[in-house]
Formats: sequence, structure tokens, C-alpha cells
Amino acid sequence: MASGEVRVEEAVTPALLISIAILSVVLTVIWDFFIALLPQIAFCTQNVSNIIPTPGVELMGLPFVMFLFIIALRRIKPLSTHLDTTKIVYLYSATLGISYFANTTYPWHDAGMTAMSSLVTPESYLKYVPEFVVPPREVADILLTGTKNISTIPWDKLFPVMIWEFLLVALFGAVSVGFVSIIRRQWIDVERLPFPQVRAAYACLESIRTQRWSTKKPFLYGVVAGVMLAIPLSAGTLFPWFPDILGWRTNTCGPGSQWIAPAEIPWHLGIAKHAPLYALLLLTPLHTLISVLIYTLVMEVAVFVSFYAFGAYTGMTQLGFCGRNWCSPTPYTEPPLFLSSVNIGAMFGLFFATIVLQRNYFLDTLKAAFGKLKDREFESGEPISYRASWSILIVFYTIMMVFFMFTGFSPWMSFVLPLSGIMTWFVMAQLWGRIGFMVEPCYDFTPGIIRLFAYPTQFRPDVISTDLALAPTLSREWIGHQSISGWGGSFYTSLASYEMARLTDVNPRNILKVMLVAMFTAMFVTHFAQFLIPGLFGWSRLNYGNIPSDLESHALGNFWNRPSNAPISELGTHITIGFVFMVIARWAYSRFLWVPDPITAIVAWSWVISLHGTWIVCLVAYVVKSIVLKVGGSKLYEQWVVPFVGGFILGDALEVLLAAITSYALLPPAL
Repeated sequence: MASGEVRVEEAVTPALLISIAILSVVLTVIWDFFIALLPQIAFCTQNVSNIIPTPGVELMGLPFVMFLFIIALRRIKPLSTHLDTTKIVYLYSATLGISYFANTTYPWHDAGMTAMSSLVTPESYLKYVPEFVVPPREVADILLTGTKNISTIPWDKLFPVMIWEFLLVALFGAVSVGFVSIIRRQWIDVERLPFPQVRAAYACLESIRTQRWSTKKPFLYGVVAGVMLAIPLSAGTLFPWFPDILGWRTNTCGPGSQWIAPAEIPWHLGIAKHAPLYALLLLTPLHTLISVLIYTLVMEVAVFVSFYAFGAYTGMTQLGFCGRNWCSPTPYTEPPLFLSSVNIGAMFGLFFATIVLQRNYFLDTLKAAFGKLKDREFESGEPISYRASWSILIVFYTIMMVFFMFTGFSPWMSFVLPLSGIMTWFVMAQLWGRIGFMVEPCYDFTPGIIRLFAYPTQFRPDVISTDLALAPTLSREWIGHQSISGWGGSFYTSLASYEMARLTDVNPRNILKVMLVAMFTAMFVTHFAQFLIPGLFGWSRLNYGNIPSDLESHALGNFWNRPSNAPISELGTHITIGFVFMVIARWAYSRFLWVPDPITAIVAWSWVISLHGTWIVCLVAYVVKSIVLKVGGSKLYEQWVVPFVGGFILGDALEVLLAAITSYALLPPAL
């Protein structure tokens, strides 16, 4: 099929869009209640909304739960005829958009708790933060304790906050749709980025729409394996008497990394124990996997040389495993390596190199937008014209600037904040699309962008403006925390929906309509639920159940010390090294495919490899995939491994859903 050609031209009717909107309201409310009231014991690995909770991976569970329901519904003959491939793709796009705005992180993490920051933030700091961002203390007290009565929730004070937070994510959502619609053809039709997470969902869809189960053995084996390998984790979490087969109760960091911290050497790499992550990365290209391993080895050699040859990081051996990655001394934030600073430069370099290497494509889209392109077929098959895409990007970027200036930000900061979001997710999306996981940009890249553009020489200045009071919180919680924390989700929903449309030959214009309705409906409804649920039951009774640190401490601990505890101008040498490395290596990789892909250095030189142990997953996936390709070639891989992975993820989602329901039965919420 030629690039841009679409076989399915079925029109999306107003009735269908209304149905998608209603479904989005219902699912967002149900999902928000389900997550908010989920017992604390199941919050991390049995929450369903994020079935691979390793930061940077964030495989969303709701689309796979939808697949489970479709399998059941297709057994009912009157319904089976309506649930064709096109409708399933619509549901995939809709549930993916919903899941990015109703999950364990958004709105049930620090972003949600910002509304209660008046409880702990000094008044001298809050005077620079509008009440439609952080309401008064008496409102926060009500959210903390709950009222048991919907009519006594102070909606008059919360409604402006709800609208402000909705606009904060919705305006960037529009920017994302415009930007992704511009790059869609290059990344999806031309380069064919692998998108492992979308490929796993597509493998499920392919198996579901096949009527004869006898032809689905690899998929069914995967489902069984996914269920069976998830049981030891869920059972060990929910039942104290169950053997701790995976060692989850001891020496485990975060969502599944085994601690390894030998007393005499500066080793700081963990071992990931979460089985579905191993399955997912079997869908990552071999060259990408080996590139991750090569750059991880480069990092470890640099750490050991620094330790033994120069006496650096000697204090690491006195720290526990987690401390070796995020406490002092650590190679990420301290000399001589300053890996986080090098990584910021590498991310800037990737942004710059991508624009330069794809400059002809971007220029062609601009020519098409102005009607100057002679090739009339260039934008055939696009969801919207390039004129519309560029217009959406520019118009909503401008509206975002006005929105931030209305909030109290300076004109320059109002320009920098949306730019930091575009740069962050343009870079992260390439990692996500090529590897299957990314980094948490809130620890390096996003604060680095803002500090470099707005505060190149300043360091922990006195707070005398909204810029200084609120930009650090936006950087950490909405702009750059994870893909599931507000801004990144709209970028990923757009990319994944377009990629699924390509795989299934569904018209991307139709996908765009469904995606917009579902995503923006979920954005609005989740902000209502964000205040409804704690307003009724009290935040202290919810699963996350803690109170935010004050905004002042938040800025000091998650902004001014990122990427290092120093003025960013003093880190210029290492940032430049990272930039030059990425630009040169990216150019070399575009000419010689045997060169290790430098994009993978960004994840290899970050916490996601060491603290969360994903290096070992890349190693195992590389070995297994190499053996499969050597023994049976691409035919064995496509016919067995790909459907097996799809089934494995679906089986894991099924088991996690049942475990979450079991946790409710064992520990019903005390409301």
C-alpha cells in the first residue's frame, strides 16, 4: 500500500461522537473513583491504570481492559457484528486518551495535591500564587477531611481552580495535536518508528478480530503466561502468608527493581523484576537494544574509572542502592561526570539534530501550508491539512501565552513554559516510539530548559514573582514529570492513535475526531472528579493519602537542584559535551547504521537504567530476540513472538484487574 493510502473511508457520524463523549464521561468517572479509592497496598503494581509502572514505561492498562471486554462482548452475536476492526480502533484511541488523564499520577499525585498547598506553604510564598491555582486554607481543609455531602463542597472556590487546571492541560493538548499532525507522516509513514507499546496493543487487536481461536495459539500461550507470572507478585502483595517468590518485600526499589549495592565497588545498577516489561521490550528493534547496552557500559566504565583512578564518588560505597543513584555523591549530579547535565545537552542535541536532519520535511509542510508546494499528493491521507496543523500549533501556543500571562507570569516565562513542553515531549516521544520507554524529564530536561532560557545565571533567588513561585511546580508536576502527569499524555495519545490507524488502515481523519472528543472530555471530567472525590471522602482517606510538601520546598528540591545543585551556567561545559556528542553521533548514525543509536544514550545515562534496572531487561530481550531470529527468522518472530507478547500483556492486565478487585474485597475503603 502506498504511503498515505487509506482503505477505510467510513464517516464518523455525530451520533458516534456523542457516544464516544458519553463513554468518556462514564469511564473517566469510574476510573477516577476506582483508582482514588484503591487500597494502598495495591496502589503501585495492582492499580490497572498503569500496568508497567516503571517510570518512563507507563504502559496504560485501560485499553487492554477494553480488549478484555470486547472479547466477552463479541461472544454476543448481535454485538459482534458492530464491533468490527474500525470500532475497536476507535475504542483503543478513546480509552488511551482517557487513561492518560485518569490514572495513579494524574490527577492523584502531586498535581492533585497542589490545590491543598496552602496547608503547608508559607504565606510569604503564596502571595505570588493566585487563588485560582491554590485556593485558601479553609478550602484545603475541606478537601483534606471531606464533607460527605456534594452540596457542601465549596464549588464556588474550586470551580476557578478546576477551570484553570483544565485549560492548563487542554491548551497544551491542542498544541500537541497540531504538532503531532505535522510530524505524523515523517515518523509514522516514512520512518516507521516501531512504537513497541502500540505494537503490543495491535497484536491483541489482531488476535481478537480473528474468529477462530485455534489459530491463536501464540496469543493464548501469552495470555496464560501473563496471568501465571503476575500471580506471584499480586499474591505476595495481597497475602502476607504467600511466599515472596520475587523478593518484592525486601530490597526492592520503587515498582520492581532489585537492590544490588556491593560494599566495596560503586555498582549502582538494579535488576528489574516486573515480568511484562521483559515481554514488551521483545518488540524493540535489536539494534536499539544493543545500543542501550553499549551506552550503559560506557556509563559504568566512566563511573569505575572515576572511582578508582581519580578517587571520585568514593562515598557511594557507604550508601544503599537507592542512595547511590539519587543521594550525594552520585555520578548523575556531581563531578567529574555530571551525567544529568550531559544528558540535558544530549536532549537539546537530539531536538536540534532532528530538526536539522528533517528540515526538508518541515519546510515542505510549511510550503504546503502556504500553498507553495507543487506535489499535491504530499498531504494526501493526512488527518488535517498542514495549514490547519500549523495554524492550530501557532494559535494555541499564542493562547497558552495569554493564559500564562493572565495567571501572572511574565511574557518571557509565558513563552518559555509552552516551549519547554514542546521540546520535552518532542524528544521523549522519539525515545518512547523507538525504545518503548523514556526517562522522567522533570529531573533533568524540563527544569534544564526553563533554567537555561529564564535563569541562566541565577540560583535559588528570593521569590518575588509568580515566575519564581509557580514555574518550578509546573515543571515538576504538569510539564515534565511523566507522560501520565498532564502534558505528555496528549502527545502520546495522538501518536499512538495515528500509528494504530496506519496499522489497521483506518482513516486518520476519523481517528482524530474520536481522539479529540475522548481526550478533551476526559480532561474536563477528571478535574471535576479530582475535587468531587476528596470533597466527599477526604484526601487523607484516599489511597495516596499524603499531603504535598510546600511549594517553596518543592522548588528547592525539584527545580533549582536539577540537573545539579549549582547555577546552570556553571554546567555549560558538560551540557555542551552532551549536545556535541548527540549532534555528531546522530549525523553519523544517519549515514552508517552500524553506529550505536545515540538516542539510547539518553535513557542509558539516566535513573531509568540504573535505579529501575531496565538495562537487564534490554539485555535479556536482546539475547532472546537474537536467538529467535537466528533460529526461525522474521517469520517465527512475527507469527509467534509478537502475538505472544500481545497476549502476555493482556493476561497481565487481566490478572492485575482481578487482583485490584480482590484488594477491594480484602480491604474495603473506610469511608
